[in-house]
Amino acid sequence: MRRFFIVLLCLCGLQANASHIVGGEFELLHISGSTYRLNLIIYFDKINGAVGAKDPSATASIFRKSTNTFISSVVLLLSSESNVAYTQLECSSGEIITDRLVYTTTLNLSPSLFNEPEGYYVTWERCCRNYAITNIYSDDPDPQNGGISAGQTFLLEFPPVVKDGKPFLNSSPRLFPPLNDYACPGRPYYVDFAGIDDDGDSLVYTLTTPLNTHESTALPKILPKPYPLVQWRPGFDIDHVIGGDPDLKISKKGLLTTTPAIQGLFVFAVKIEEYRNKELIGISRRDFQMLVVDGCADAVPPKITGPTNVTLTAADMGQDRCITVTVSDEDSEKLAHNFTENIRIRAVGINFNNKNLTEILPAEVTATLTHGRTKDFTICFPVCPFFIGGPYEVGIIAMDDACSLPLLDTLKVTVNVTPPPNTDPYFDDATPVFLTLQEGQSTKDPLLNPPLPPGLLEFEIRDDEADEMLVSVLTDGFILEDAGFTFSMSQVPGSGLVQGKLEWDAFCDIYDFTKRTSFKVTIQVDDLDECGLNEPIKLDYNFTINLPHNGPPIIDTNLTPALNERVVSGIQRRIYENLNFIVTAKDPNASDYLVLDLLGSNQLSADSLRGLGIIFTKTEGVSPIQSQFNWNLNCDKLDLDKQDSFDLQFLVVDSLNKCRIYQADTVEVEVKVLPPLNAMPLLTVNNLNSDMKMVNNQIQAIRGNQIVLGLKGTDADNLPQDFIKLEMIKAEGNVVPKGYVFDTAEGKGSVSSTFSWNPDCSIFENGIFENDYTFTFRVKDDRCFNAKADTVAVNIKIKDIDGGDNGFTPINYFSPNDDGVNDYYAMEIKNPKTGDIENILPLDNCVSEFQAIRIYNRWGKEVFESTDRNFKWFGKGEAAGIYYYLIKYSNKEYKGPLSIRY
Repeated sequence: MRRFFIVLLCLCGLQANASHIVGGEFELLHISGSTYRLNLIIYFDKINGAVGAKDPSATASIFRKSTNTFISSVVLLLSSESNVAYTQLECSSGEIITDRLVYTTTLNLSPSLFNEPEGYYVTWERCCRNYAITNIYSDDPDPQNGGISAGQTFLLEFPPVVKDGKPFLNSSPRLFPPLNDYACPGRPYYVDFAGIDDDGDSLVYTLTTPLNTHESTALPKILPKPYPLVQWRPGFDIDHVIGGDPDLKISKKGLLTTTPAIQGLFVFAVKIEEYRNKELIGISRRDFQMLVVDGCADAVPPKITGPTNVTLTAADMGQDRCITVTVSDEDSEKLAHNFTENIRIRAVGINFNNKNLTEILPAEVTATLTHGRTKDFTICFPVCPFFIGGPYEVGIIAMDDACSLPLLDTLKVTVNVTPPPNTDPYFDDATPVFLTLQEGQSTKDPLLNPPLPPGLLEFEIRDDEADEMLVSVLTDGFILEDAGFTFSMSQVPGSGLVQGKLEWDAFCDIYDFTKRTSFKVTIQVDDLDECGLNEPIKLDYNFTINLPHNGPPIIDTNLTPALNERVVSGIQRRIYENLNFIVTAKDPNASDYLVLDLLGSNQLSADSLRGLGIIFTKTEGVSPIQSQFNWNLNCDKLDLDKQDSFDLQFLVVDSLNKCRIYQADTVEVEVKVLPPLNAMPLLTVNNLNSDMKMVNNQIQAIRGNQIVLGLKGTDADNLPQDFIKLEMIKAEGNVVPKGYVFDTAEGKGSVSSTFSWNPDCSIFENGIFENDYTFTFRVKDDRCFNAKADTVAVNIKIKDIDGGDNGFTPINYFSPNDDGVNDYYAMEIKNPKTGDIENILPLDNCVSEFQAIRIYNRWGKEVFESTDRNFKWFGKGEAAGIYYYLIKYSNKEYKGPLSIRY
């Protein structure tokens, strides 16, 4: 081999959205039950890819195909890294280095969720593909650089896990790892892209346009279908992927072939359709790249010659069953190849499915040719053909060691093989057998009535060549012993005779016939001739058992006079009431053993119902049986806002009869639960200040008078006694009320509290001295689902003290002569009606307040001063005459003369 080229590459820009994606695919593999393994395989360019672009995990999304509805996200962790290998390691000089990254996780695909016939798909989007791709636009995604980026959408479509009510188990195809080989212009290129399907499904391969991502960010948001396609560069499309002659093609079995015409890096995608019973059930996709460089030395393929048609009979033995093929290679005569060429051969099936027929090859399949010499290889064919139906074709392939892939030549050999003669074995009587037994009968019973025809269950099998025979007993899905069948057989070697017999015990108390009463037993015979090419022969035995009649049990309640009602409706109970009734069950066969139980209600299990306070004991015994139902409906166990109707379902089962035939009956009691009756609580409000009146909850108060209210709440309910709460629910007025005192009261049956308020001047604002207030009080009970309350609103009007001075005339004389009359000066007079001494000064209020009185003599000297509105001046030592008073309020003054007279 010879290789003469140098590839220079630059690694730049270590960033998450750097050029690094070569290709990849998803795998979804069934493990067991509903557990699956999801693998994401990424092929990573180690030369052009940035280290930072290697993700530690990937978050994929699963969607429903019919509606593209998102179902769930799944995180896959990087679990392994490995190099993608070369076909011939010697051909590598590092121009292509690709890592295979595997991300994996396990999934639980629940049948209750993944059951839609159209199926589902899992997807993940990642940017970016290599920037230097020849056939599509895949440049630096930075818009400032004018590039058009190309990412890859990884996509796998998979079927539901149940179909027609039965489990539908499936694994997606496992594709063979791609090769790291490059291609050369003008040199044929081939690679096997086929895979393995663990379920034996048929796989069909086609080329398809690669998918792009929705956006050019490193990790685009995962969106449902449809997905954008990559943009082909001019001159390229799905029919002209690499510009080859012929262009890139893939066979339906997955063989990629082409002969490139130009150098470059080309991306392509393969779609793999998975069929089962001719129905499409899944679609996989693999993206990959092909590098075409002018790095292949001149070389010619080897040549292989030999017979192309071979006819063999059973009499041909040893070398008579062999042919000789000769391999030559002109490169072994060339100085450029050092007069040496390494060659090897392999054999493959052409018209049958076998990719590697090592059994017909000699032990040594390689050789080194020098100076134009040739090499002979002996190919020997087995006595038996590889398949029945005509001659088979074998390809003997000669390969050299050219780079990057071996050059080939194939010799197609058509082989006609006459296998050793053989006739099929046969039954003495091959008539299918049909037999029906009554339960309790046995074919072993000599007194069976009616008796069996002689030899009905006996058989003899003969082979005219006296071949040994392999006898198998097949069933249609049951185990012989579990259904009461026994099988016996004898065979004398070399006799060509097999004798056997079937027996059946149709005893339902020993064997379980509850799931099936018909059974098919097949005796299958295959003679062990040399080639084993003939199909086996079969004889069918069809058995049926007639089980005894067993009528269903009957379940009923004592809620209505009618008998055997399936649904008892119209039953109502309130919270705090009881529901009691008897459920009875009986069976037409008085000896049958019955089991009576509570099934549930609506979406509630029996255990959940018992958590609501229901008492019903599971009862079992010989018919008849009964059990008492009791339900004390209490608040703490029920939530009528969530559920107030209960369809109580009761079940009686007869499954312990002789044949264990399941018979059952149900009755449903429809119960409507109503809120409890409730007497409304009562709230009373009393005025506790006798200085003011309250009429119809209306109070008029003068500032300075304390407001005191007594509040009492009562509730007449006793079974049970309600818990009540007395509270103020609103306090409002033209000025926000402040300074009042009220304590919430709680208790059972009766509660009380007091409201008190002694407002000061701060309640008046903006020059307004009359305020209206409303205080709303409520007493509320806690009767579940029927709470009631009583509310009382008290309206209070508060006015300021009237400080008017109408009729106020200050006293202007006194006579301090100790005669007991007018002996001192004060602003007071005697009430003529009561005889009480009363102060005549204007009253203090929030506008005007008494501050002081001052008295001056005629020369202006202050002779008396007091801040007490109840002052007294006795004038001792003062001369008779005229004095002057000054009465000062916060907003006004009173002045005038006064006289002292003796």
